[in-house]
Amino acid sequence: MDSDARPILVAYDGSDESQAAVRSAAGLFTARRLVIASVWEPGLAMVMATPVDPTGVGYMPPSGEAIASVDRAQRDHAVAVAEEGVRLAQEAGAGAEAYPVADEVDISRTLAELADRLDAGAIVVGSRGLGAVKSKLLGSTSAALLHHASKPVLVVRAPH
Repeated sequence: MDSDARPILVAYDGSDESQAAVRSAAGLFTARRLVIASVWEPGLAMVMATPVDPTGVGYMPPSGEAIASVDRAQRDHAVAVAEEGVRLAQEAGAGAEAYPVADEVDISRTLAELADRLDAGAIVVGSRGLGAVKSKLLGSTSAALLHHASKPVLVVRAPH
């Protein structure tokens, strides 16, 4: 594929930092289609419902229906967030499409693999600027992307 025709993958979660990433991508890659990716986590209901039970009494796991309902809500939220990112990109003058994607392993690897599947020209992601200590404790999607991605990664800080 012609390198000028390859899309630009933009990670979007609705945060100020991801909004800055969309605006930067629209301004820097004016002739490229932006793919606005919002990652959702299937199985989140099961993880959230697995309590630590120090008493050993046990608990009642959620029903399959409850898990499916939470998964649908997570997916629907990711669709809405990605579409919000598309509107933001279009307001900035870019052509864009929404791409909600289920988290396969972790967010950074999911985005890196998606960029490979799309043959993206680059990945644009916002940085939360957590600082050294919080970043080590909480992890950093942007730092992990720099490690895992085979595509160029542009990390954008939100203006303060």
